[in-house]
Amino acid sequence: MSTETSVSRSAVYRARPTLRLAGEADERASELLVEMCIAESEGGMSTAELRFSNWASTTDGGAEAAFEDGSRLALGTAISVHAGDETQPRELFRGVVSGLEAEFVQGGAPELVVLAEDALGRARMARRTRLFTDRSPADVVRAVAGELGLRPAVQGLDAPVATWAQLNESDLAFLRRLLGHFDADLQIVGEELQVAPRGEVRRGELALELHGQLARARVVADLAHQVTRITVGGWNPVNGSTVAGEATACTHAGPGSGTRGADWLARALQARSEHLGHLALASDEEARAVAAAAFDQRARRFVRLDGVAEGNARLRVGTHVAVSGLSPRFDNTYYVVEARHRYDLQAGYRTEFVGECAWLGER
Repeated sequence: MSTETSVSRSAVYRARPTLRLAGEADERASELLVEMCIAESEGGMSTAELRFSNWASTTDGGAEAAFEDGSRLALGTAISVHAGDETQPRELFRGVVSGLEAEFVQGGAPELVVLAEDALGRARMARRTRLFTDRSPADVVRAVAGELGLRPAVQGLDAPVATWAQLNESDLAFLRRLLGHFDADLQIVGEELQVAPRGEVRRGELALELHGQLARARVVADLAHQVTRITVGGWNPVNGSTVAGEATACTHAGPGSGTRGADWLARALQARSEHLGHLALASDEEARAVAAAAFDQRARRFVRLDGVAEGNARLRVGTHVAVSGLSPRFDNTYYVVEARHRYDLQAGYRTEFVGECAWLGER
């Protein structure tokens, strides 16, 4: 029996996206939208690409350019996109218009393509070189978020306290690199910068059934990048000592059940060790944390699902999706690492997503 939850309480509903410009609903922009792609992935910064017909009817029976000088659809305009049942839409995207593209074709209406980025767009605009001394990763995140005008919401990451160098990097690249060491993710939700260890992220739960809300799925279980052991080595120049750490098991494997990739690797091929020796590390504690993060990141990518579902604004990065109807081997719970919300006048609203799972099911 399916455990799917209907996207709407109504059997028939209108799923055309609606837009707000500068905080106000814009009926013209919503009605002239012909295509949409909202993309988000791990590491933060969601983007929007919106295509509009740039020709509109007027009340006197004529026609005019819909979005020209004087229109609120301009560079720098705050924009939000809402999708799902039109009577109870959910916010999919909130950001600022950063690009405009016009297309003109003989025999057809002109079109305007609007490009937008969420609040992390500001974090990639300039490179910096600086030090954060005697700070935890959480302290660094809070400091950078404050400079960007964002509200930080950080879980954990209170250790280690050390000196962190931002070397000719944008704030976004620096945060991604820093948090990647400790297997943490960052996402923007409204004006809040949410950061947490990957194992603690659960932005929602959904059930999808093949030939129900799940229209298509392709699943790959690949041993190419699986390992049974990761070692980390480095050098502490302050006290002149070596630094070392290792990991042989998942710390945060993520959702799902079955047999993990490292066990399949040892069973099907042979044990394999990977060494990381190119990182700057200050202590054995940090080396062990980096080894554990690297092991978990590889382990969770063992099984990868590419799916297309009925348009669902709840299907976001960090959502745990229980997929059924495929086969006993591949029916499992997957963690969403990429999502693309698409809309056009032919296919309507659908959501493409990528999910990862550290486990391969068995009978």
